[in-house]
Amino acid sequence: MLNKLKELRALNAFSKKQSMGMQRKLMLYWVSMILVIFAAVILLLSIAGVFSRDDEQLHEMMELHLKNTRDNMESQLDHLTAQSLNLSKELSREIEGVLIKEGISFQEVNDDPQKLLQLQERMYPLVSATLQTANCNGAYVILDATTNTELAIADHSRSGIHLRYSNLSASSPVTPTVVYFRGIPDIAWQKDLELHNRWNLEFDIDLIPGCRELMEAPLNRPAERYFWSHRIDLKDTWESAMLLCVPIVGSDGTVYGVCGVEISALYFQFSYPTVEGQFGSAVTVLAPIQDNRLLLADGLVGSVNGTYLGNRENLAIHQGRYYNEYDTGSERYIGLHQTIPISKGETGENAWAIAILISQDSYAAYTDDIQKVWIIAAFVMLLVLLAFSFFLARRFVRPITDSLKRFQQEEMLEQGLSSGISEVDELAEFLNARARNQRLEQGELPPNIAELFDQFVERTDLLTEAERNILRYYIDGHEIAEIPELAFISMSTVRKHNRNIYEKLGVASRDELMLYIDLLRRCGRLQELF
Repeated sequence: MLNKLKELRALNAFSKKQSMGMQRKLMLYWVSMILVIFAAVILLLSIAGVFSRDDEQLHEMMELHLKNTRDNMESQLDHLTAQSLNLSKELSREIEGVLIKEGISFQEVNDDPQKLLQLQERMYPLVSATLQTANCNGAYVILDATTNTELAIADHSRSGIHLRYSNLSASSPVTPTVVYFRGIPDIAWQKDLELHNRWNLEFDIDLIPGCRELMEAPLNRPAERYFWSHRIDLKDTWESAMLLCVPIVGSDGTVYGVCGVEISALYFQFSYPTVEGQFGSAVTVLAPIQDNRLLLADGLVGSVNGTYLGNRENLAIHQGRYYNEYDTGSERYIGLHQTIPISKGETGENAWAIAILISQDSYAAYTDDIQKVWIIAAFVMLLVLLAFSFFLARRFVRPITDSLKRFQQEEMLEQGLSSGISEVDELAEFLNARARNQRLEQGELPPNIAELFDQFVERTDLLTEAERNILRYYIDGHEIAEIPELAFISMSTVRKHNRNIYEKLGVASRDELMLYIDLLRRCGRLQELF
């Protein structure tokens, strides 16, 4: 390793000793400056948030989508709750009407199929009207009574009516068929309704968590307590649904049963299709949230076209700046969620949330494409800047190299041509004067030149003592920067003396002054200056 470092140092020292062309050196300066500017531009763009604009746009899009979805869903659920509360009120009135007419208590309808049929005949129009007017796919009523209390299943079997829409589809959502899912079949025959292929006479309330507790709770009115059940599997079918459970409360506080509406998983998918956007397919979710996990298995998931999201997943939530990450363990989604109160007396432990989810893979593919565009654009811009620097370097150096070639051919020296660059012209003037000086060394001075020297020597009499000292330093070979220290005066004073010396001796520059001094030295007349 040490040997390698020594070799690198030696190579660096050797390279410093090598001469470098003016164009090449200028090119390196231009490239260095361009790279610094390029890095500064990238840094400023990063600070300005240009490269995080996609995350900001995604956040704005999902926030707006979530707000609109929340507003729509809250409106839908509020209407369903209001209709179910009204259904509960009407059912209570009809039930009490039958009980008063028959002169019996509610407990006496147990084990009496005729009385149960009579109650269901009175309840059917109300349930049917609710189904037809509500934004749902089912309506039901469950009475806290059973046809046969002697059966083994009597503890969890309850009489009631459940009407559902069948043959739901996205192409014809307004013309579904009503089927008779639960209830005494006589009503289906009377109303010319088709029995569901998995029809049952009564409900199994053990399959509806919280239903039994709601029937047994002491209540004065239905609005005191109601809830949406977690998504449950409908017995003997492939379907699953959420049920709004509202108690049917009598005038004396007796809870006659539970009623409400149904939103099936299929109906929810048709109601909330995926929204295709530039970032991917956005999926709508209504699910309980617990321990920072979104429980899709207990909620409803909209259409998942374009994604691999299943409706049985539990998503771990990781909070982020612009969006949250929802991890299934095998797949990751990004999105936002907001809690929404959908049940009476809801607590944080069983809070529900609306979420908008997008596959992280689809968003990553979008951002990768954007990054490729940025990289290509930056690379093209860098190439253009490098080409421009090469052009400028060549354009700047070319007049100098052309002048140097003419120097070699002595064209500028003889013809007094101008290069267009003041420094090069001064060099040419100096070289021309030097050439004339060399010619003078070969013989006597021409009369006109000798006259100039005589005039120059005579003008030295005009110099002050301080100016003579400055001139003496020049004759001794000192530079102007050294004179302040030698003469113990300031640089401004030196410059002032220089101007006076130039004016009194009739020279235009230090080069011209040094030329006179050099020629006088060569001619042996230097002592005449003092």
